[in-house]
Amino acid sequence: MKLFYTLRLFLGAYTSTLTAQVTAFPPDPIALCDTNNPNDQTEVFDLTIREDQIINGQMNVNVTYHPTSGDALGGQNAFPNPENYINTSNPQLIFIRLQSTAGQGSNITTLEISVLPVPMAEQAPQDVYVDDGDPDGMAIFDLTINEAVMIGSQDASDYNFDYFLNETDAIINENVIEIPTSYQNTMNPETIFVRFQDVVTGCFSIENFNIETDGSLGLDDDTFLSSIQLFPIPTTTSLLISSDRFSSEILAELYSVNGQKIISQTLVVTNGRASLDISEVNNGLYLLRITSETNSITKQLIKQ
Repeated sequence: MKLFYTLRLFLGAYTSTLTAQVTAFPPDPIALCDTNNPNDQTEVFDLTIREDQIINGQMNVNVTYHPTSGDALGGQNAFPNPENYINTSNPQLIFIRLQSTAGQGSNITTLEISVLPVPMAEQAPQDVYVDDGDPDGMAIFDLTINEAVMIGSQDASDYNFDYFLNETDAIINENVIEIPTSYQNTMNPETIFVRFQDVVTGCFSIENFNIETDGSLGLDDDTFLSSIQLFPIPTTTSLLISSDRFSSEILAELYSVNGQKIISQTLVVTNGRASLDISEVNNGLYLLRITSETNSITKQLIKQ
């Protein structure tokens, strides 16, 4: 009798292990910024990105997503394409069914999805014009003067501003203009892109405005433009600048793509040629502005 009782306990424990129910573990919410058609409060969600949390290492299970708790309990009306689901309310509760494929039953949990607002400027940024009284086409700009215009009555502490020379950099948040309060233009006029970002959610929008100064940055004389030669390109330590229209000396100014001046040197011209030492400059892409008397030109330069 004692031996039979011991075996029964063992078999009972073993049977209980086989019939244990699966557990659908509650996943973290999914929040997306309202970047597609801002203010419509709808986005395309991939509901499946939380499946590792829901399954939590369990084997032989299947996950389906449903609009109501009744549908989830009954295993009905599962979303056919949960990888590309457009929400129907904001926020929205998604009902999830975890079904065992090995006879261990099913369990239900929920996932909250929401669409977060992107920052919106109360007024579009205005173009900035600086008249510094000289004809060189360059000036120092305070790019931040548009921040108050964009924020308007909103709380300034909720937002962050960064400035870029192209929209792609603004979107991916690379090559930011490091000192926007004293930016020297590299073209005239020049377009500045603003990343207007919520400091809590990280959602952002992109605005842009033009900056312009008096004078002409660039070239009015096409013959002067075609006469300029730089070599070697790419260069390593020394750059030779050549033109049969140079005067006795030229001004060479090297800028980073963020608008920071790296070199400013007056070079002596001999037989239409001048040499610029860039051996101490880091490798990368730069803008080289060459001025000879009243003519100026800006060219791209690659240092290797």
